[in-house]
Amino acid sequence: MSNEASLFYDLKILLPVIMISVGAIFALVAESFLSHEAKHKALAWINIFFLCLTAYAIRKVSGDYSDPWNLFSMSNVKSVFLYATVLCAAIGTGALQNTLKNRNTECGEAYPLLMLSTAGIMLMVLSQDLMPLFLGMELASFPIYALVAMNRHSKESNEAAFKYFVSGAALSAVFLYGVAMFYGATGSTLISSDVLEGREIFYQIAIFMLSLGLLFKAGAFPLHFWVADAYTGALAAVTGYMAAVVKIGAFMALGTIWLGLYSSSASIVIAREAILFLCLGIASIAIGAITGLAQISVRRILAFSAVANAGFILLGFCYPYFANLPEMDLNSAFYFLLTYAIGSIGALAGISAFMNEDYDNLDDLRAAARKRPYLGVCISLCLASLAGLPVAAGFLAKFRVFASLVRASFETPAVWGIAIVAFVLAIISATYYLRIMYFLWSYSSYASLQRRSGKVSTLLNLTVGMAAASLLLLSIWMLV
Repeated sequence: MSNEASLFYDLKILLPVIMISVGAIFALVAESFLSHEAKHKALAWINIFFLCLTAYAIRKVSGDYSDPWNLFSMSNVKSVFLYATVLCAAIGTGALQNTLKNRNTECGEAYPLLMLSTAGIMLMVLSQDLMPLFLGMELASFPIYALVAMNRHSKESNEAAFKYFVSGAALSAVFLYGVAMFYGATGSTLISSDVLEGREIFYQIAIFMLSLGLLFKAGAFPLHFWVADAYTGALAAVTGYMAAVVKIGAFMALGTIWLGLYSSSASIVIAREAILFLCLGIASIAIGAITGLAQISVRRILAFSAVANAGFILLGFCYPYFANLPEMDLNSAFYFLLTYAIGSIGALAGISAFMNEDYDNLDDLRAAARKRPYLGVCISLCLASLAGLPVAAGFLAKFRVFASLVRASFETPAVWGIAIVAFVLAIISATYYLRIMYFLWSYSSYASLQRRSGKVSTLLNLTVGMAAASLLLLSIWMLV
């Protein structure tokens, strides 16, 4: 085998990342040659074409293996989340096309920015080493900062982008310092590295700082302060994409670190991280559920929904420790993450078609679904999944998390109280999803006088329909 062929075989695991990066570059070059009218027609479909090629590349590299340097690894779970990332990018592209075209905004650079961010998320999913993980995190973050600020004439958008960028830069520095501490404690940046003798305290500090950096990206308490401003300041199409893919990257990376902890000899670190995740998880659910009830802005409601759902995922992360499992089992957390990502982007992408970006109060959505029942049904199914209602996959996701907590309570009785409180808060949080559904379908003779009646693109209808169908298929897949 030639050196070139050997190098390709060694790096084939990165083929999906390479493919989507090529698509971003192609869209960026094409944007310069397209007229104002043609940008949103052509660039969106260029994105979709390369996303289809990326999905094919994921299929070709699927399996259970890693590269020779152990920088990246592929597994069945990671393959599923790579496909989910591609689906979220397609839905985000459809929402961007519909929003920017109806607003008669140029912003052709939004399409390659979305693709570059998707490449960064994929790099985070695949990484087994802290250095490519950090590179993927920054590659995902910087395009999103620009996408949040895309509504250039909005004071709220500029303020949100500034806050998100400054706080993101600070927490990235914390994460990078954690990488340095991790290297000092283990002599390597491989996440699965064991602790050197006498350096347990440095390892503990490193894991804490790495967790802080990723919890910020996930929007969990107490690092959720940016979520409401960023979600409200960005266009609804960007908000949906950000809510989905950033959580996929952050929690998949956190899961990799958590799995690495279980393979290490630092048992005290595992105990403290599990207690930390349990406390932050229930606090995130409480803040997200209770604060979301007081909101009248759709994007602020779904912002606090993101905080609450981050808490549920954290509870799924700490379950193996409190259940005294011999091996790490994150299936309930990952299944919840999958259903949340698809449900949130499907709901927000669909709602963006009904929304005037200058205001997005619940009353402005009144009877919107009656005018476009197909889109209304798809949005309602996504919201039902987020609320944890039966039929949609979100019901099974929450059921699995609660079942895991109940199982853990047999080994650790204190978890009973956490499970009961989380269940009550889940019922409370379901209220604001039902409120959105009510306003979408309720009748009013004065409905939507202020809302723009722009057309809904074929691509948006197609991708939101795919999100709704995916949630039904995921529920069937889990039951089979």
